[in-house]
Amino acid sequence: MKYLNYILLFLSLLFTSNMFALEQKYHESVLPVISAFKAHDKTAIAAHIRYPLKRRYPLPDIKNEAEFINRFDEVFDDELVTIIGSSNINTDWNKVGWRGIMLNNGVMWVDTDGKVIAVNTQNTTEQAHAEKLIAQDKQSLHSSIKTFQKPILDWKTANYRVRIDNLGDGNFRYASWNIDKSPRDRPDIVLIHGEITFSGSGGNHSYTFKNGRYSYILHVTVIGCDTSPPGWLEVYKNDKQLLFEDVVSKG
Repeated sequence: MKYLNYILLFLSLLFTSNMFALEQKYHESVLPVISAFKAHDKTAIAAHIRYPLKRRYPLPDIKNEAEFINRFDEVFDDELVTIIGSSNINTDWNKVGWRGIMLNNGVMWVDTDGKVIAVNTQNTTEQAHAEKLIAQDKQSLHSSIKTFQKPILDWKTANYRVRIDNLGDGNFRYASWNIDKSPRDRPDIVLIHGEITFSGSGGNHSYTFKNGRYSYILHVTVIGCDTSPPGWLEVYKNDKQLLFEDVVSKG
């Protein structure tokens, strides 16, 4: 019985590892990425990025290879480079539906063409850069909304400019202006106590704000296709959709 239990345990572990192992057909997409990081070759890594590479607001997205190499240390510190370069193709990488192939539960994502599409970390160098931009950001706003802990997004749709800020303790604030107004103007709408909802492990999420019977929802696209907008704005009255507008630019 003792040996039977060992055999059953072994078979269980074998089944589990095979069930989550990355399919062989995707190895040729991921292995060159691992090799580039193992060699710490910034030029090779830059060639494996799908641009623009999105970064957290207020940091600007990285638009091309030259900019990526210049900002490399903002995105990848030595620890993360080592994690990626020493990762095991069979145990650390998983294909997750249409979203792509993820490393270690979503630290980094690669598409099936071997291009890095998302890096979901922020090191101390990038955080320091973000703090400087946040201080500048606060000076550009109307006095009524200058106080916040962290900016989340600043978007333009065809008819509106919207932004979300974290006031602290998970309290999100929504502010909106007609497109012809400036953030230095008093917002037309300000709502607080927004709720964040995540969709899967890829990072896509949404923020929902309530105002009586009205709901304002900002959807954020972290992983999408080449033609996906950064996100979109929806407004509902009860269950009736009053507005749907894609994001056309990021602040």
